[in-house]
Parts: sequence; C-alpha cells; structure tokens
Amino acid sequence: MEIVTDRTEYEILSILDRKNRAVNSAEIEKELRKIGIDISRRRIVQYLEILDDKGFSENLGREGRRITEAGRDEVGKSMVHTKSDYILRVNAILSTDMTFDIERRKGKVAVNLSIINENKERDVMKILKDICTSTNWAPPFIKIGYSGETLCDYKIPEGKIGLATITSMAIDGIFVNSGIYTVPLYTGLIEFSDHKPIRFINIVSTTGCSFDPLTIFMGRERSTVCDAVRKGCGLMPADYREYPSMVRDKIIRILEKIIEIFGGLIMISEPEAFILGVLPKIGYGGISALGGEILISALNEKGISMVTRTVYSTIDFKELSPICDVNGELLEL
Repeated sequence: MEIVTDRTEYEILSILDRKNRAVNSAEIEKELRKIGIDISRRRIVQYLEILDDKGFSENLGREGRRITEAGRDEVGKSMVHTKSDYILRVNAILSTDMTFDIERRKGKVAVNLSIINENKERDVMKILKDICTSTNWAPPFIKIGYSGETLCDYKIPEGKIGLATITSMAIDGIFVNSGIYTVPLYTGLIEFSDHKPIRFINIVSTTGCSFDPLTIFMGRERSTVCDAVRKGCGLMPADYREYPSMVRDKIIRILEKIIEIFGGLIMISEPEAFILGVLPKIGYGGISALGGEILISALNEKGISMVTRTVYSTIDFKELSPICDVNGELLEL
C-alpha cells in the first residue's frame, strides 16, 4: 500500500489538492515558499515523479501535474501530526496572504469555499438572501463560480458551482495588518434568545486539531441557524479569540471599521470580563465573531449537499458582491 511518508511530499500533494487543476513546478515552488519550504524546481520535479509512481498525481505534460482520486484520499489521511495545529497553521498562511486595508477598503480577504450541485443554485441564493435580509449576523458578501471556472484558485468541477463566503477568521488577518496579533482559541455554538447572543453552550479548543473544529458545529443536528433567524432562538457556530487589553481602544476602532465595511455581528468584552460565558486570561479581553460559516450552516440545515473547506483561501474583496444592504453590529458585552 502506497502512502506519503515525507512532509515535503505531503505539502506538494496538498497544493495539487487545493488547486484542483494542473499545476507546474514553478507554481508549486512559490506555494512551498509561503510555508517555509525552499527547494529547487529540480527537486520538486523529483517529488512529483515519486507522486506519479505512487498513483497520487498524473503528468499532463507542459500543463503540469494534477491530483488523482487516490491522491485526494491520501491528503485526508496522511501526515496527521503535521495538521495537529491546523488553525494556527492556516491563520499564519492567510494572515500573510490577506492584504485587506481597512482604510483604503481594498485588498484580499480570507474566505470559505463550498462546492455545490449546480441545480441547487436558485435554492442556495434564496436561503442566503433570507438569512442576510432578516438579520445582520453574517457578512453578506459572496461570489459564485461556475463549472470550468476558477474560484479562489480552485477549478470548479463539471456540474458544480463554487460559493465563496467571508470567514470569521478574516478579522485576524486585518488585526495582523494593523500590528495586532490574535489567535483563535475556541470554536463552538452560541445560544441565541430573542435574536440576541446569550452564551457558548459548547466549545472546542483549536489547539491540537488536525482540521477546522468549527466544522463540527455546522449543519443539521448541530447548529440551528434557521431557527435563530425565524424564531429568535437557536444555536450559531462562532469562534473565539483574545486580545491584549493594552490595545483595546485600537481594537474597538478596527472592529467598528470592519462592521462598517463587511457587516456581520462581532462581540467584544472588557479586559478580564466574561464574554458569552467564557473568561479571558489575565491581561486579555475576548472577541467572538460570526462569519460566512453561519450561511453555510443554514444551507446544510436546509438539506443542501455540499463540500466545504473553511478558511480556504483569499480573494480580492472587489470580486465579492453583497446580496443585500450591508449592516452589522459590534456588541460590547
């Protein structure tokens, strides 16, 4: 049985998986450098030949290599220890790639990518518009990609559409660009009552996870976004991070601009004060945000079948379009 046994081999295969198209050695070299792997193109070609021999990639000549189904399966199973701090790793990559400037209102933002059957597009748009026009909880910006097109550097398969939504972790990239470092500590479900956030009822630490733990809480029999929108009571997937108390005033100014530009619901506590039932560390305050993940959850709750990769990539903000008026709220809890 062939398996991946080398980290560089795994990272190259992961790049082929993320792109879902033919990729040449020059592009692979560029992607590897983003995560601190600096090897020659000749060595990359040697790795690609190994992947070909194992049946994990196929050589398309001048176009480059494309991942096979066996390769895609191997990415999900192999090198689990390298993925044990998935969120920290993804956050570091996206914070580097995310260039959005809140003053100029331009640049790249971090997004989720969902792949959905193309015959569900009308249903998808109706559900998203219902959620975004009924509440101000999620940033209403999306982009649809169609079969054969490339969205977030991912080639959309035949018979599918791609849906890009702004991830709640986009605020971490904005903080980094503003000279503030925050790291998501937990993800979980927030209980809403009378359309207001009450408390986290479940949380999972992001540390040590080999996947985005927010996906645990998204969809039927977990979140109840649609109930929260319709009845005012329900469970919403959200994340939680902490900020140094000494920069609270700057944090507030940044969050106010984020809300003005993107919309959505963000909650912040005073330093060392409870927020949604969670007590920050000494010298820190807490921040919880809702993002496009609640839109994905609502689609799942309505029976829309999809494959979603949260915090998948970055996209130029000007490529995203609002599906309703942009409204948001910063709650100081």
